[in-house]
Amino acid sequence: MSSSLLEVKQINTLYGQSHILHNLSFRLDKGQSMSLMGRNGMGKTTTLKSILGIVSPRSGHIYFDGADISKLPTWKRMRKDIAYVPEGRGMFHNLTVKEHLQMAARASSTGEANWDYDRVLETFPRLKERLSNLGTELSGGEQQMLAIGRALVTNPRLLILDEATEGLAPLIRQDIWNVIATIRESGISTLLVDKNIKALKKLCDRHVVIVKGKVEFDGSSEELDQNLEKVETALSV
Repeated sequence: MSSSLLEVKQINTLYGQSHILHNLSFRLDKGQSMSLMGRNGMGKTTTLKSILGIVSPRSGHIYFDGADISKLPTWKRMRKDIAYVPEGRGMFHNLTVKEHLQMAARASSTGEANWDYDRVLETFPRLKERLSNLGTELSGGEQQMLAIGRALVTNPRLLILDEATEGLAPLIRQDIWNVIATIRESGISTLLVDKNIKALKKLCDRHVVIVKGKVEFDGSSEELDQNLEKVETALSV
């Protein structure tokens, strides 16, 4: 059996006449954690949207657990045990914390339900204290915890986080990193968009850096260390 969970193969994604992703390819193996880095406007979010089917690449293929999902609508891709925590967190204005979690909860496609309502509240004690609050009444850090918890109760095999710690206070940011480490240890593969190279080196097995819609670097944490100057330049120019 292949160890690959997600494979992005030679995708080209355009918005009208604007060519955003150019023959983009990378692979995430089962149980791995991967970072996706790049400056603003380099194509990170477009890459995630292409994986999820929110936008359709003009060419190329997306494979999940060996199956070509390139033509599937977004909801069918998500039903294959992919969960997405969007930038901005996507809170529902009329749902409480409890309702957010209960609304999303379901077993995986194979019937597993290791991440249930109670486990999420054990992982995020702050949410337990705010069950009756609306999601929009929470602080930014609490909203991110709720967004991650809402994704976890779908029992995904792949968790995608866009700007996981953007705009959060340092202590809250560390709390989020700790939770992501716990998620990784539970066997869930993760694809993280963030800018914190130091944290990502510790947390992720592989790293992909995108510059102008092309892969500038793809390697392990050890290889990232060996090419740190190149990567830092790509992220700062």
